[in-house]
Amino acid sequence: MFPPEELLPKEIFWRDHYIYLKERGYTLRDRFHPDWVPSWIQDPSKNADDCEDSRRTLRAQVIDAVNADGRVVTIKDIKLNTKFIKEDIPIGKHFSAPDLAKNPRNHCIPILEVLDPPEGSQTAFLVMPRLFEFTYPAFETIGEAVEFFRQIFEGLEFMHANNVAHG
Repeated sequence: MFPPEELLPKEIFWRDHYIYLKERGYTLRDRFHPDWVPSWIQDPSKNADDCEDSRRTLRAQVIDAVNADGRVVTIKDIKLNTKFIKEDIPIGKHFSAPDLAKNPRNHCIPILEVLDPPEGSQTAFLVMPRLFEFTYPAFETIGEAVEFFRQIFEGLEFMHANNVAHG
């Protein structure tokens, strides 16, 4: 197990792209700054467990960031040599276009921006709104669960009506 002051291998990727993303208006958490020094090491009176910069990323491919307007967004890394780049990005852009984005049946996560890969890299980045897990907060009533599934099925039907099959 890695101590909290060491970046996991999946976190090193984000540290290595910190400046690139910052130059495009997206700031990652302090933990990923190339010159990061843990706050609990800077101030020994702090406990690492109580410090935000001790929190690790939960998923290797996705990270939160703040844009130039102060809005929290999600950034996802996309390998260019995968099927995703050839099919899913154009489909995501299609459903994010203004005419479809305003349709109340469209429950697709909008793509706010696609960042081209840095020079010499095979990784592009999707910028999307920051969303919570569907289980947070927990459903409190049967009606909330029914509404959740109604929206899921409505979104799938909307995708199918636009000649897209989810697979």
